[in-house]
Amino acid sequence: MAGVAATAERALALCRQGRFAEAKALLEPLTQVGRPDRRVLALLGAVCLRLGDGAAGAGDFARALALYERSIAVRPDDFQAHYNRGVVLYRSGERAAAAAAYERAIALEPKLAAGHSALGVVESEAGRHDAALRHLEQAIALAPENPEFHNNLGLSLDRAQRSDEALRSFDAALTLAPAFGPAWCNRGVALHRLGRFADALASADRALAVDPDDAEAWSNRGLALHDLHRDGEALAALAEATRRAPQLANAWANLGATLNAVKRPDEALVAYRRALALEPTLTQARGDRLHTAMMLCDWEGLDAEVASLCAAIVTTDAVVHPFALLATSASAAVQKRCAETYVAAHWPASVPEGDERAIARAGRSAQGRIRIGYFSGDFRRHAMMDLVAELFERHDRSAFELHAFSFGPTAADPMRARAMASFEHFHEASVLGDRQVAALAREVGLDIAVDLAGFTQGARPGIFAARAAPLQVNYIGFPGTLGAPFIDYVLADEVVVPPESRHDFSEAVAWLPNAYLPNAAWQPLAAPELHRGAAGLPNEGFVFCSFNNSFKITPDVFDVWMRLLHRTPGSVLWLIEANAGAVANLRREAERRGVDGARVVFAPRTGRDEHLARHRLADLFLDTFHYGAHTTASDALRAGLPVLTRRGATFASRVAASLCRSVGLDDCVTEDVPTYEATALALAHDPARLAAVRERLAAALPTAPLFDAAAFTRDLERLYAAMHARRGAGLPPAHLGPLT
Repeated sequence: MAGVAATAERALALCRQGRFAEAKALLEPLTQVGRPDRRVLALLGAVCLRLGDGAAGAGDFARALALYERSIAVRPDDFQAHYNRGVVLYRSGERAAAAAAYERAIALEPKLAAGHSALGVVESEAGRHDAALRHLEQAIALAPENPEFHNNLGLSLDRAQRSDEALRSFDAALTLAPAFGPAWCNRGVALHRLGRFADALASADRALAVDPDDAEAWSNRGLALHDLHRDGEALAALAEATRRAPQLANAWANLGATLNAVKRPDEALVAYRRALALEPTLTQARGDRLHTAMMLCDWEGLDAEVASLCAAIVTTDAVVHPFALLATSASAAVQKRCAETYVAAHWPASVPEGDERAIARAGRSAQGRIRIGYFSGDFRRHAMMDLVAELFERHDRSAFELHAFSFGPTAADPMRARAMASFEHFHEASVLGDRQVAALAREVGLDIAVDLAGFTQGARPGIFAARAAPLQVNYIGFPGTLGAPFIDYVLADEVVVPPESRHDFSEAVAWLPNAYLPNAAWQPLAAPELHRGAAGLPNEGFVFCSFNNSFKITPDVFDVWMRLLHRTPGSVLWLIEANAGAVANLRREAERRGVDGARVVFAPRTGRDEHLARHRLADLFLDTFHYGAHTTASDALRAGLPVLTRRGATFASRVAASLCRSVGLDDCVTEDVPTYEATALALAHDPARLAAVRERLAAALPTAPLFDAAAFTRDLERLYAAMHARRGAGLPPAHLGPLT
C-alpha cells in the first residue's frame, strides 16, 4: 500500500505540472490488480478526463468512464464517483445519462453543492428552467462563496429570459473572483441581450484582459461592435475569434452578419456555411445563410431549403429571423409562426412588475396633445427617410407632440439634419440599452410608440418588449406581422391586409383609406441627363426594368422575365447592380435559360435624383413575386414608369398592388403568373396600349392619393387619435379604419 500511495503522490505532482500523459502512465499499472485502490481509480479518471478535452478526445473519455464505473462497482455508495461519472458523461455529450449520475450522487449526499450545480446546468441546457434554478440556488445556499455556482445560475437565468437577474448573478461571481474570465464573458452576453451594447463590449474586454485567447469573448466583442455600428473593428474581433477557435460556430455566424453589413455577401455566405457545417442545428444561421444566398442570386437548392425551413418552423418552433422568409414562397401563416417563435426566443412575454406600474401611469396626455414617438435606426440618408421625412414635417403640432428615438449610426448628412429639425424632441438613443430607451420614452410620457424598424437591419424589438408606450405600432419597416404580444397595432391598407387576412397578424389592423406607404408630395421631375447608351442600354428595343433588391429576385419570376426577353426581340432586362456575385449569377442563369447574358443590364447605384430620372429610360417596371417593390415601385410611379405586379398572398407581395391602385393603375395589377406574363408581353408588343397607360399615369400623378402627403398625414393622425381614444376609454386595441 505504501508503494501505491507513493506512486499516486508522484502522479499527482505530475498533474500539478500539467504532465498528464506521464501521470497516466504511472497510474495505469496500479489498476491492473483485482481490487485497485479507489483513490487511484479516481485520480486516473480525472487524468483521463483532462486528456479527453485534448487531442486524444473520446478514447480518454471512455477510459475515464470505465474507471469511475469500476470504482462504483467497488463501492456503490461513493457519491463522488457517481458525480465524477456524471462529469465524464456530460463532457461526452450524454446529457441525460449525466443528469441521472448527478441525481444519484445527490441522493447519496444531498449537500453535494457541485452535484446540484452540475445538475442545474444540464436542466438549464434542456430548457427545464424551473428545475435548473432550484438546483443552482441550492448549490449557492450550500456554497455561497463559490463563484462558479453564481456564474452557472447567471447562465440559467439568461437562458430563461431573465437577463436582469442574470446580471446580478454574474456580478456576484465577479465580486468573489474579479479575474473570473468566463463570468465577464457571460455577463457581456446578458448585456447584449438587453440591448446594452456598449456595456457588453466593456464586459468582453474585461474577459479578454483575463484571457486574451478566449475565442467566445472575441466573438462577443465582435457582435457588440457590430451592433454599435463599428463594423471595421467588429470584423477584426471576429477574425480573432475564428482564428483562435475555428470550431466556434457562433463566431462564424456573427462574422457572416457583419460581412453582410459591410456589403460583402460572398464572404458572408462562406462564413454561414462554415457555421452550419460545425453546428447544423443553428436554424437562425440557416435563415441568414438563405437570405445571403438570395442576395447573391445563388439559387442552388433554394426550393428545398425554403421547404425545409418552413417545416422546421411549423413542427419544431425553429428560431429563424423573420426577414429571411419574406422573399420566399413561405405562406403568411408560416411567416406569422416564424415571427412569434423568434420573439418568444429573444424577448420575454412580460415586463418586470415595476415597469408594468410605470406603463400603467404612462401616456394619457393631460395637455391635450397626443405624444407620438417614432423609433428608428435610419434617421439619415436612407430609403425609409425618403418616404417619411415629409410626414414628420406635416404633423399637426397643435394636436401632436413629436418625439424621435434614434438608435442608428449618427451620420452627418442632410436627411439627418432634416429629421432633427422636424421633431420637437430628438432623442439620441444609440448607446442606451433597450430598457433604458423604454424608460426614457415612458419618462417623457409617450402615448404611442411607432416602430419604423420591425425586424430590419439594426432593429431594436427589445425596446418595445420593455414597453416604451401604452400603445405600440408596427409601421413601414417590416411588411408583415411582428408576432409580438407587445405590439398593439399594424398600419396597413385594404390591399396589403384585406379583411380576410386579419388572422395572419397578431396585431390589430389600423387601415388607412389609401396606400399605407407615406410619400413626399408629388412634384415634376427634371428631365434625365442620361441617354440610353450612356446607361448601357440599347438605343432601340424594349427595356424591361426591375430595380428591386437582388434577394427579391427568385427563379420563378426570373423564368418569366427570360421568356419575355425570348419573345421580345431586341429587348433587355435592366436591374440594379447589387453585388458582383448577383451580377455573375444572374447572367449565368440567363444563359441557362437560353438568353444572352449581355441582355441583362445592370445599373450602378447612384444619387436619388439621378436614380429617379433614369426611370424614364425604361419602358415597363416588372415587379418581383414574393417580396415586391415598395419604395422602388413608389419611385418608378413618381417618375411616370408603369409598374406591373402580381398580387400575392402576403403583405410583402401586395405592396406594389396597393401603390398601383392609388395612382389608378388597377389594370397593372394581376392575380396570377400567366396573366402577369401575358400582360407584360402585350404591353411590350403594343406601343399604343403602353403609351395610353403612361399617359393615364402622368395625368393622375399630380392628384394621386399616393403623393398627397397632406391628406395622408391627416388620415394617419385620425387613426392615432382613434387608438388613443380607445385607450382613454379603457378599451383594448381593436381593428380600426374604413374597413371596420
